[in-house]
Amino acid sequence: MRSALLALASAAVCASCGAAAVHGAGAAQDSPACSSISLVALSPDGKRIAFSGRRLGHGPVPLRAICVAGANGRNPAPLPHTVCSRQCRLDLIESPTQLYWVAPKLLLYGDDFRIFLVPVGGKPQPLGSEPGSFEQFSVDAAGDRVAAGNSNCPHCAGPVTVLDVPSGKVVGRLGGSKFDDIEASISPDGSQVVFQRDYADDSGRPLGLWTADADGSHLRRLVKTNGGGTGPLWSPAGDLVAYQEAVGTSSALRVIPVGGGRSLTLIRHGVEAVFGWSPDAQSIAFEAQGRLAVVNVANGKVRSLLRLHFAPSVAWSPDSSWLLVNTWPRAKGCRTSLWRVPAGGGQSRLLRHC
Repeated sequence: MRSALLALASAAVCASCGAAAVHGAGAAQDSPACSSISLVALSPDGKRIAFSGRRLGHGPVPLRAICVAGANGRNPAPLPHTVCSRQCRLDLIESPTQLYWVAPKLLLYGDDFRIFLVPVGGKPQPLGSEPGSFEQFSVDAAGDRVAAGNSNCPHCAGPVTVLDVPSGKVVGRLGGSKFDDIEASISPDGSQVVFQRDYADDSGRPLGLWTADADGSHLRRLVKTNGGGTGPLWSPAGDLVAYQEAVGTSSALRVIPVGGGRSLTLIRHGVEAVFGWSPDAQSIAFEAQGRLAVVNVANGKVRSLLRLHFAPSVAWSPDSSWLLVNTWPRAKGCRTSLWRVPAGGGQSRLLRHC
């Protein structure tokens, strides 16, 4: 579940960035940079889709961009100043890790080493000037704070960093520099963070899940080291934390109150990935046995929804009624299989395909 940011002083985001405007509804054809999909996000009103796109087979470095389409997946077009046709100076669209649509006119994008502010219609800019390697980050409900985990690698000890949006000012550093503090999930109100701690040596032994206030105070352990505890996700309701825990050669999905106490097992084994809570905090989307499924947190009932393939990306609709799913189909060079999947079951709709 570890997702996959060097501070580089530059106003330009890539060495060859286009200033193409977003196409209107009557666009005759899709932009080549938007022909395949790797990450998906929904606008706050659920009426538009953003994704990291690229055109495969376009010379040694593919044409790529951050693209926006209608909720039906049609008429995708690159956002201004995000098109790269040569090597990108700040790695924008080079190795995408995360994409959030946090406000009607603002996206947050993670690409290997940095977090970027991507205004709809404006120029992308790095979030602040904080050096380091932020591999995974989360955003609070208001979109005004992010919590970024440290780099997940041997001998890469370092804290979780909480940043203000859009200023990039450091709010706090959590966990200190002795251990590897990774996979941070910020609370809906932005006041606390839960994260995974590991020994920063070749063993990578887990130290469990920990919480702290956003300014770094009140550090305490939430989940002990029995099965490690990985990929914590704070509930939108603010009362529970979901996480995976190793069970033999498999993983279980569990939830625990944010104040500590007894954990509840929702899925006992076979969990391959956890995609996130529904906005209404009633369900969690996950992958097991190669299929997308949702589990009801209150009663533990599981509903299997869709067969997944390589590198799935999943986003909940704002009203929690459906999921937007991108998965790489079994076709050479194809990374565009975009589905609208009803969370309650029923017929899934294929929006885009190679």
